Amino acid sequence: MKHIFAIITAFLFPLIIAAQAFQVDKPALPIDSLIKALPLLYDSARVDCLNELSRAYMETAQKMNADSALAFARQAYKEAVSAGYAKGSGEACLRLGLISFWHSWNYIESEKHYREAISWYQKTKDQNGLGYGYSGVGASLLNQGLPDEATKFFERASVHFKEAGNKLMMADIKDWFSYIYESKGDFEKQFENVKKGFNEKRRLNDKRGIIWSYYNLSQIYQSVEDFETALDYMRLSFQQAREQSINWQPYRSMGHLFLAIGNYDSAFFYFSEMLRLQPSDAPALAGLGRLLMFQGKYGKALDHLQQASINFKKSADTGRQISVLADIAKTYAAMKYYEEALQYARECLIVSSQTGNKTVMKSAYEVYREIYEGLGNADSALFYHKQFVTLKDSLDDAKYQRQHLRKLALYKVESKAEEQQARINLLNTDNQLKQRQLKEEAFMKKILIACLVVLILLSVIIMRNIVLKRRNEKLRLENVLKEQQLLSERKEAELQKQTSELEMQALRAQMNPHFIFNCLNSINRFILKNETEPASDYLTKFSRLIRMVLNNSKHKYITLNEELDCLELYIQMEQLRFKNSFNYKIKCSADIDMEETLVPPLLIQPFAENAIWHGLMQKESGEGNLAILLQQKNEILECTITDNGVGRKVALELSRNATSKNKSLGLQITKERIALLDNEQGEHFIEIEDLYDDNGNAMGTKVIIRIKYKIAIEKLYL
Repeated sequence: MKHIFAIITAFLFPLIIAAQAFQVDKPALPIDSLIKALPLLYDSARVDCLNELSRAYMETAQKMNADSALAFARQAYKEAVSAGYAKGSGEACLRLGLISFWHSWNYIESEKHYREAISWYQKTKDQNGLGYGYSGVGASLLNQGLPDEATKFFERASVHFKEAGNKLMMADIKDWFSYIYESKGDFEKQFENVKKGFNEKRRLNDKRGIIWSYYNLSQIYQSVEDFETALDYMRLSFQQAREQSINWQPYRSMGHLFLAIGNYDSAFFYFSEMLRLQPSDAPALAGLGRLLMFQGKYGKALDHLQQASINFKKSADTGRQISVLADIAKTYAAMKYYEEALQYARECLIVSSQTGNKTVMKSAYEVYREIYEGLGNADSALFYHKQFVTLKDSLDDAKYQRQHLRKLALYKVESKAEEQQARINLLNTDNQLKQRQLKEEAFMKKILIACLVVLILLSVIIMRNIVLKRRNEKLRLENVLKEQQLLSERKEAELQKQTSELEMQALRAQMNPHFIFNCLNSINRFILKNETEPASDYLTKFSRLIRMVLNNSKHKYITLNEELDCLELYIQMEQLRFKNSFNYKIKCSADIDMEETLVPPLLIQPFAENAIWHGLMQKESGEGNLAILLQQKNEILECTITDNGVGRKVALELSRNATSKNKSLGLQITKERIALLDNEQGEHFIEIEDLYDDNGNAMGTKVIIRIKYKIAIEKLYL
């Protein structure tokens, strides 16, 4: 069953991930299922699973899980880039940007990730991915206090979402435009965009999007000081989040709302709860600092406000940072530290002027007025008071405010009317639902029966598969045993071959001291007889021969030409030693290529040595002859060594009567070498024949050695 699950997962998981991609209205796949599937996946499917894991952890919105989301997103990015998987790389960049934006509040870093996502999706021409990338850059720029730049990216995002048919995100873009208009003090356009986005989300039944629309409406009603309605929408947002299993706690927003109402105890509670969950939450630090400032606890207020300012500066959240700068300036002014207050007020006014945030500019002018009043500079205080009044009038025009309030009130009435109509429709459909439920119960009974039948069939199929699997496993084990047996036999044969080779090397090594011993004895005889010139000639040939023997003995096979050169040099040395008492002749048939034919080294020499020492040198009369003939017969090299010596019988008698007890070690070693070669290849053997004349007298010996030679190309592998 585990194997079946693995196969199903490997084939279906990419399709499931593809169906989930970019669908922000749908919950992520379960984390446990994703973790179980991950080891079974490879390449693009594995990258998609890592991205989905990052998404699943992000939706819990907890710091602990944000770290896990970041780890999976980084791993997805690394593997996607390594595999050249553009879509997976873009998705990983979106995840990294989202984490930087919502959890780290690092808007410069989030902008960097979103811009990289755009570059990846441009390769795939994925309109949805491009839309998310451009909207992410826009949101990052907006929080850096660059609304005009942000507007361009949100407009591009709208085009791509429209091309992709993503109506949900087109509705979300309306919310972002509302934030832009809020930063510019254009509350009418802010409200219009929130309203359009909210209506579109309700039409599309975008439950998650509605949560944020409720939140935005709460902020708008708070801006016109309708705190009761603002609190209602904030609670609706919180309630919907819990119903959707989104772990979002609006403690920070509730704290700011109660702070605006003047309910300091409730504000302090919510800010404290937020900081308990996330101690570095800059907006909560800023809210608590403002609360402490209102309560006259200026020292503690400065601690919180300055820490909030540092955190906002790290995340490049310019919009919120300038508000905190204004509060710091107010706190210093209240403490009558006018130089410090002036420093922060000046920075606040410069940044708010650059970003076009009229609301904060108004606060900055107010702080300037308070500072110069405290310093006794009436002219400067009057100047900034006029600036404050002018800007306040542009933001709080009575006619506009009444019109804006009427729109909000009308929208509130429309919302309540829609809710009442929805309740009526719900009651009307209740009876229909009950009737449908009865039909469904009957239908479910039929389904249960059908499921039972299917379950029985599946049980039969599974049992049959188990039986077949066991049978196949038994056959597999039998095959494995056979393979192991064959492997064992092969290893045994290989070891036997290696043993033979080692023995062969040992025998070849024994030839060298035996041969050198015989040659040194010959040199010693020349020296004892004071024959210096023959001794010198013999020693020269001996040195050449020793070099050839040592070189040839290193190889398992040498060319026939090298073997015959060595053999001829040896025979010449024996001629010199025995004063040319015998003649020799070496003949090779014309069909043998001596440079291409390979034979074992020092295989012929011991037989020639035996013929000279025990056959020719024991001859009392007549000239000795040694003939060596090589010919090819059926891929076999046949070497015939013929001498006209005394024969084996007489040689045996003479050796018994000799005073020396030394045996012919060279011939014995060579026979053992041939025996090993015969076992290895099945083609090597030796044949010895005694020769007689017509009267039955011994007239020599003939030795035939048969060798299966090799071709020269094989020398490369010896």
